[in-house]
Amino acid sequence: MTSGSEQVPASAARIILPSGGAGKPKAHFLGVCGKGMGAIAAALAREGWRITGSDEATYPPMDGYLATAGISVSSPFAPGNIPDDVDLVVVGKRIRPSNPELRHAIDAGLAWRSFPALLRDGPLRRSRNAVVAGGVGKTTTTAMLAWILESTGGRPDYMIGGFAGNFAEPARLAGAGFAVIEGDEYASCFDDPGPKFLKYNPEVVLVTNILEDHPDLYAGAGAVAAVFADLVGILPANGCLILPDDDDNAVALAAASPCPVTLVGFSSGATHRIAALEGRPTESRFRFMGSDFTLPLAGRMNVMNAAMAVAAAGHLGVSAGQSAEALGLFRGVANRQEARQVGRFTLLTDKASHPRALRQLFESARQRFPDRRIVSIIRPRATGGREWVYQRDLPDALCGVDSVVLLPAYEHKPEPGRSWPGGPFSMELLESELVRAGQDVVRLGADDALADGLRRSLRDGDVVVATLPEQDLDTGASLVRLLGERR
Repeated sequence: MTSGSEQVPASAARIILPSGGAGKPKAHFLGVCGKGMGAIAAALAREGWRITGSDEATYPPMDGYLATAGISVSSPFAPGNIPDDVDLVVVGKRIRPSNPELRHAIDAGLAWRSFPALLRDGPLRRSRNAVVAGGVGKTTTTAMLAWILESTGGRPDYMIGGFAGNFAEPARLAGAGFAVIEGDEYASCFDDPGPKFLKYNPEVVLVTNILEDHPDLYAGAGAVAAVFADLVGILPANGCLILPDDDDNAVALAAASPCPVTLVGFSSGATHRIAALEGRPTESRFRFMGSDFTLPLAGRMNVMNAAMAVAAAGHLGVSAGQSAEALGLFRGVANRQEARQVGRFTLLTDKASHPRALRQLFESARQRFPDRRIVSIIRPRATGGREWVYQRDLPDALCGVDSVVLLPAYEHKPEPGRSWPGGPFSMELLESELVRAGQDVVRLGADDALADGLRRSLRDGDVVVATLPEQDLDTGASLVRLLGERR
């Protein structure tokens, strides 16, 4: 993943973990405001590690969370940010070889690790581990499984890619005998293009789905599926692989599994079948593995997430009845279908960006608010150019709502020296295809007023579904203000 002027000296490959001596290690996190990096930094700080960190951009909720955890964040990147007595530098996945702090760490001969390698060689080395992977749904499924184990007395270690309502912290690394880890297929580090989830020593793997995504790393769905097959291949013979029965790419992984496979879903071919599903505005009721569930979340996708977590808990000795009791108290994850009343409108925020995730989000919103108009306010992001799945499938996904307000795209840029096939993502093409499909749409340019777009699109009582990048603070704050002001 390095190129030309950004080569790393061969000597940098000599990486060791500090012993820590009589005390706990002192670690500096490069890119500490990333969701995984910040969560791990705070978890290790609670275990006595001495933690510092740096980043180039900070935004809620991670900046405030790190401050509460007593971790100071230096910005911008500079060699002097790394303490002289540091034992280990932990390098985030977005840190480039040209980063001045990384160059200083390499030139000074400091020990360094990516955070997946740190977990592999440290907290996850001796524990039994469940890894939750997939294109969408993995954060909620990770939180569900961790909560089931927590509520039944297991007190697992965990790493959740968000702030879950049932836990005070997004990660806990206290040396428990079992860990629940959200794993993704992103590159581990600037010098290691291998997926992070291959580092986590799994005994149990859950795959929520396999999607065409991450155009900077993978050429298509087949390339993504190949790395999931690598993940399945490292399972032990006494492990467990849990797959959804409605995703062909995921089901195909069963053939490569060295351990028993459990298919979960709604079909007659599922090992454990979800039955008697009843979607209500405030909950989803269903029957699974002989027990009745009342899940306080909407959407078929959340029912599938819950069923997969229950199946994994069953492998670990938790009965379906115990899981049903735990999930009845599940409180969701921040920025996943979060709803609040703002003036005369209901504002629902979510991190969805992939077309499949957006379809599922809108389906859930229809269940929660069956008699109300749904308006999508979206800034397309991680788009991957004109020939990628986002350009192809966003129009269909956005036809699942009553009206759409399009904000300028937050284009996912390719690596230096590369360009997207077919050119950049086209907002004009997206708008024209929505119009051709008969969708009510307003497209705003960079200089257009959000207030004008809302005036043209909203009616009193609408449900406004906002899917914006987490760092898009100005737009989010403006949206809340404008909704509250509108009379």
